Amino acid sequence: MDKRLLGAGALALTILGATTSSAQKGARLDAKEAAAAILGNQPAKIGEAIDRARAAGKDGGGQALVPAIVKRLERGLPKDLLKKALETLAALENPAAADVAEQYLAHRDADVRIAAVNCLGAVKGPIAVRGLRTALGDLDPRVHALAATHLGALKAPEAIPDLVIALDKGVNEAAASIGMLCDAKSCDELLERLASRPFDVISSGIQQVVARANVPDEVKLKFVHAVQRLQTRKARDFLQDLRNAWPKGGSKTVEKSLDDAIKSLEGAK
Repeated sequence: MDKRLLGAGALALTILGATTSSAQKGARLDAKEAAAAILGNQPAKIGEAIDRARAAGKDGGGQALVPAIVKRLERGLPKDLLKKALETLAALENPAAADVAEQYLAHRDADVRIAAVNCLGAVKGPIAVRGLRTALGDLDPRVHALAATHLGALKAPEAIPDLVIALDKGVNEAAASIGMLCDAKSCDELLERLASRPFDVISSGIQQVVARANVPDEVKLKFVHAVQRLQTRKARDFLQDLRNAWPKGGSKTVEKSLDDAIKSLEGAK
């Protein structure tokens, strides 16, 4: 057979395959069928339908299945499907999932609680913030660490008192979130703990404070001077990192303070 014909046939098959693949990707989710599967009693079909909702995405039809997934979670599921459902709701970022995700913060399995915390962090809103504040007290370190991190990302300054309590109980991730959220008064909570908590922990919060454009210079200067007073090599290295990251258009007052502090700590051990 003519090799050119073979080549043409192979090309035709390639094009057909690509067209079929594109058609499959572009096929719309049958929300009614998928919702029925999610609310049904066959675990395999439930899992497949949840996967299809996630694959469809928040802008491609997945949102239509949020009510069914929420209802299914309210009725209960095996652990693996619970996690899958919560992770899918997180990917869809629909606030309607907040209530049911909050309920699963009380689940006996820490992996499920982690999925619930991540779901709350993704869907956002007042209910999510409330749930994450509760999760700061979870006994599993993975759960309370994630809760602290999400609260910072959600810009929830009302959570600062809970984050301070969590920091005092050893939730180190709370320091960075406090630094992201605090005002002039509540930022002092970090300064007060500079002498009692490990520097590597508190410095994560200090870094956030100094980097924020909405924090007054006088607050930033307090932190620079407090770190300077530690008189350690680690303090100098930290201040040097801040100076290296200082923006060209940043405050000249803070910039000079950093330069002076770094110079004063030359030779520190």
